[in-house]
This record gives sequence, C-alpha cells and structure tokens, in this order.
Amino acid sequence: MTRLIPPTLAAPAPATQPAPPPARPAPARILHLTRMPPSPSGVAAYAAVFRHALDAVAPTTTVHLPPDPTASQSLRLAAQLIRRLSAPLTDPGTVLMVEQAGRGQAEFWAAWWLTRRRARVWLMVHDVPALSGGAFFTRALDRRGGRRLATLLSSTLGHRAERGLLTRAERVFCLSPSGAEALIRAHRLTRDIEPMPHVAVLPQEPPPTRRDILVPGYIASAADVLPLLPVLADLPDDWRLTVGACPDAARTAIAGHATVLGMTDRVDLLGFTDEAAVRASFARAAIVVRWRADGWSGPAGRHAVSGPLIAAFAHGCAVVTNDDRGAAPLLDRAGALVVDTPVALAAAVTGLVRDQADLRRRAAAGRELIAAEHTPAAVADVLRGGA
Repeated sequence: MTRLIPPTLAAPAPATQPAPPPARPAPARILHLTRMPPSPSGVAAYAAVFRHALDAVAPTTTVHLPPDPTASQSLRLAAQLIRRLSAPLTDPGTVLMVEQAGRGQAEFWAAWWLTRRRARVWLMVHDVPALSGGAFFTRALDRRGGRRLATLLSSTLGHRAERGLLTRAERVFCLSPSGAEALIRAHRLTRDIEPMPHVAVLPQEPPPTRRDILVPGYIASAADVLPLLPVLADLPDDWRLTVGACPDAARTAIAGHATVLGMTDRVDLLGFTDEAAVRASFARAAIVVRWRADGWSGPAGRHAVSGPLIAAFAHGCAVVTNDDRGAAPLLDRAGALVVDTPVALAAAVTGLVRDQADLRRRAAAGRELIAAEHTPAAVADVLRGGA
C-alpha cells in the first residue's frame, strides 16, 4: 500500500513544551573538534557544512581530528587533545564544540576531562543513544582477547563517565527529537537535550527537465533496488536510474537484471564517489528513492536522520521512502511519499513520473522546508537562541 502525504509545511503542535534553557553567555570564540573532508567519516561531511553555522555564531577554529575514524580509539590522542585545548578553554568566552560519534574515545575522554576542569563544552551526539560507542573500546582492547574486558569496563565505569559528561556539558545536541528522548532515557538524565535541525546547503534552483531516479548509497542489498528496474522499463526512454555505492554482490545482481531487461544503457552504477560527485547525482535527480526491503527499524541508528534524505529535499527532489527513523517527522512537511511494499514503491515512482505537477509540488515542499529550517543561517539561529 502507499500512504500519500500532502506536501504541506504546517508543523504539528508539539505534545509538550520543553523547559526553556538557562541563560548562558554567548560564546566569543568556538573551537570545533571534528574530522573534515576528505575523511571517509559521515560526520566529517556533516561537520563541513555545520561549520558555516558555527561561524555565524562566533569566530570558529577547527581542531582537526585525524581523517581515519579509527584514530579516535586512542588514549594517546585524548591526552594530546587535553594538552592542546586546556589553555584556550580557560577563557570563559571560548566554547569547545565536539562532534561525538561511536568509537570516538579520544574526543570523549578529552571532553570528559575538560568539563571536569569547568571548560565550556557543547556536544553534538551523532549515534544516539550511544555516546562514545563504549568508552573503553580503545585500540588496545578492541581486539580479540580484549573486547570482553572492554565491554565490562564500558558498561560500568564507562557508562558512569558518559553520564558525567552529558551532565556537565553546557549544551548537548542531537539531530532528532526521538534521539533526544532516547539519550535522556538511556543515561537517566534530568537535563534537556536539544534537537538540532540537520544542516544543509541549499543548492541553486534545480532545472525543470531532470529525468533521473536516484537511489543514493549506501545500499544494503540488491533487493533495495531491483523493484525499480521493471518500473524503469515501462517509463519513457529518457528516464534513467542512478544507483549509489553498494556491496559488490548487490552491484553484480543489479547489473545482471539490467542486462536481462535490456536496460544496461539506462542504469548507472556509481560505486564509491567523492562528495562533489554525490552532490552532482542529487542535482541530476528528479526523484530520490530511500527504501530498504527489510526496513530501517533495527536498533542501530534507530534515531538517525538520513543525510541523503536531507540532500534530496534540499535539491528539490520528490522523495519516495520507508525510512521511519529520526527524520520521520519531516516527511509529511516535505511532501514525501511513504511506502511499505515493493508494489507500493513501484506505484509511487510511476505515479510521480506520470503526474509531473504532483512531482513538482512535492519537490518544492521539501526544498522550502530546508530553506526555512535547515540552512546554516537557520541552524545558527537555533544555536544563538539557546546561548
């Protein structure tokens, strides 16, 4: 079945009004502790855009983490960060903004130590309800023979340390309201966690003649793409299917089915590409499909806000999805089509191609939502509002 969601921008009234945050002095300077592109980390891609929002709040300096995400599993790196940051953070006008993701032990322990010395620390938690992904899963213990001890220490002393950091940090953010609630429950917090709109750059107005259907990576299996091939075969010849990064087995299966249907020249398998090529694929797309045959409801990433969904809305693409995680409250307002079966998926895509007016209405709704709430300027307003 297909659930058609009207492209309205009217926001539902919140069930409860959170308590207003306590008054805080506005930062005079921000130190942004993060990875940056060309790191393969998804956090790096996010941070590169979020940096523009921070710059609008106060002069910001990036404190670069090594590009390889596994480098953060180092207590030596934590000690280096503490030594580097201790002196500038004695200034009460300086705030340390930490991009905190799973297996980020170095940044976690540095922030833990610095908040104990009364430094002003803001946390952006990316993998809620986890914070460090296990505070003791360092390089020394995250290996055969050490993981059992790492698990024991992380679930006892580590969990206590995580709660301590979350309690002492001046502000704590995550990217979805459900994630904020989950973080509070998991760590038994009595403080507010602030949902932050997923930041996005609004590209130029898209051309009206786009004919690409994009399935952005990372794609879990061929089953997430194969229902679209018979649809493509029935569409006008100028429509194409573009498929993002996926496992080798999925790529082989998709290519094989395209060959059988005689559509090899209409199916583009991108593989792994750089950020510029990813942005270009969204710019070419009229429709973005973010769909998984097995759904998205597993415990890992349950509250994640999909970067590809945000990018699709920003680029003025009509969206077809079953992603019911952290971005679910946005789907109604962005005019997305929510589907739950392969048959419904095929019908939704076919319907959009045949009804170009509906496609344009839904595409415009998503772009308007991003323009109103998700640009660096809009996110900067959120940051200033709680300061």
